[in-house]
Amino acid sequence: MQIIGMMQNKKTIVVCGNIASGKSTVCRRIREKGFVVIDLDEITHQIYEQGTDLYYKLIDEFGKGILDENSNIDRKKLSKIVFNSKTLLKKLEELTHTDIILRVVKRIKKEKSDLIFLEISMYLESKNLVDKYINVDEDWVVVADRDIRIQRIIDRNNFDYDTAVTRINSQLDYEKKISEFDEVIVNNTTESDLILKVDELIDRKKL
Repeated sequence: MQIIGMMQNKKTIVVCGNIASGKSTVCRRIREKGFVVIDLDEITHQIYEQGTDLYYKLIDEFGKGILDENSNIDRKKLSKIVFNSKTLLKKLEELTHTDIILRVVKRIKKEKSDLIFLEISMYLESKNLVDKYINVDEDWVVVADRDIRIQRIIDRNNFDYDTAVTRINSQLDYEKKISEFDEVIVNNTTESDLILKVDELIDRKKL
């Protein structure tokens, strides 16, 4: 499959960030401004559906304990298994990432807009695969201090401290990788401050 993006005269911008960084809020604001945002997490939901090849692969790999009472994959159960083991998390990524990216390719081709934003939680971890299929023109990262993210996870997900730390430790620390990104959005204060930063960035970029 060819790399897409440039050949279709489409500009592609990745927005990424660690858990509880504020990435979803940034992408929601971008949508509100009228831009197309493809959320890879939504696509992940689609490939987990009953009857897909991945559905059966995940059951084979992680067991029927990941299913709910309706035999659907329960992402909370699956997450609880993989986030306690970097080996299992890596296995999950190997099983899912290619399928997700290929679906993103199809979505980009269908979109009429010349500018596409991609919301990707674990961009650095899958960057080689993304670059193989998609021409990324810019990448933006949303970062927040570790202690702030821990508290956000506790408040948002009703997790205890140790569970919140386990979730954070399962990911690369993007705050230590900011030199690798075109734009860095720091989110250590309020949501209104974050929205203002997004608006200012879009204006500065003249998008």
